[in-house]
Amino acid sequence: MVATIGVFDGVHRGHQAILRETLAAARATGALPLVITFDRHPLATLAPRLAPRSLMTLDQRLAGMAALGFPAACVLRFDRRLAALPAEAFVRRALTGRLHLAHLIVGYDFHFGRGGRGDAVLLAKLGSRLGFGVAVVPPVLAAGEPISSTRIRRLVALGAMPAAARLLGRPLALTGLHRPGRRLARRLGFPTINLQPENELLPPFGVYAVAVGDAARPAVANLGVRPTVDRRRRLPLLEVHTLGTPPASRPGRRHQVALIRFLRPERKFQSLSALARQITRDVAAARRALHLTGSAGRG
Repeated sequence: MVATIGVFDGVHRGHQAILRETLAAARATGALPLVITFDRHPLATLAPRLAPRSLMTLDQRLAGMAALGFPAACVLRFDRRLAALPAEAFVRRALTGRLHLAHLIVGYDFHFGRGGRGDAVLLAKLGSRLGFGVAVVPPVLAAGEPISSTRIRRLVALGAMPAAARLLGRPLALTGLHRPGRRLARRLGFPTINLQPENELLPPFGVYAVAVGDAARPAVANLGVRPTVDRRRRLPLLEVHTLGTPPASRPGRRHQVALIRFLRPERKFQSLSALARQITRDVAAARRALHLTGSAGRG
C-alpha cells in the first residue's frame, strides 16, 4: 500500500501535488493508494481557541480526494489520546499497525506525534526501521510563497475569491441544507433556494456571483443575516437565485455553491421595493462577473 497523510483542508494545489504523487507511486508499483486524514484540525482538540476555521467540511475533503482518484480514505479521530502518542507510537498505531504500508508520501511541513515533534527526517528513520519508504513533496509556490491553507483562509476572510481560487485550483465552495423560507424573494420576482451553510469559515457577508452544484448553474447569492427582512436572525443564510433553470430541490437537500466573485457587502434597505431594485442590479452584475471570469460553466 502507498499512502499519504495530512489534514488536507482545502485540498488546494499544494495538497494536490502530494495526492497526485501518491497516486503515481501506487500505479508504478501496482499498490493500492490510500489517503489518511483526520476528522478535525489538530488544534480543534489541543487548543480550540487557536484552531483555524476549516475551509471545507470533512465530506468535502473526502469528495475532493475521491475526485482525484483515491478509491479509499482512512479518517482518524484526532482526540487527546491520539495527540498524546509519541512520534514512534503514532507511526506504529496509525500507520503500520493496521496497514501493509510499503511507501508513505508526505508534504514538506508534515509533523506528527506528541507536540508535533516528529518531522520528515524522523519519519524516514522510522520507515527504514519499520519497513516502509518515505518521500517528501516540496511546496508548490504561488507568487514566490508556498501555497497553504492559512494563506487561503486570509484571502477568503477578505472576500478575495478569485485569488483564493487560484491557490485552491478551483473556486471555494460552501455546502448547506435547503431550509424552507417565507417565499418573500419569490414574491419580489427572484425565487431563491435558502441554504444553512455548513462550513466553518465563511467569507464576508454580501452578494456573490456563484455556480451551483455539479452542473455549475450560474447564480447570484446573498450570504448574511438578511437585515432588511429579518431583524432577529443570528445564523447566516445563503440565499441562491439561479440565473437559468434552477436545480431540483426540497427542504433538507444538500447543495454545493462555488463562490466565484464578491459583488457587494450586505446592507439594509429602507423598503422591499428598494431591495428588489438592488437585486435587479445584483443579477446584472453577477451575469457580467460570470461571463468575464468564464466561470459560469464551472463548479
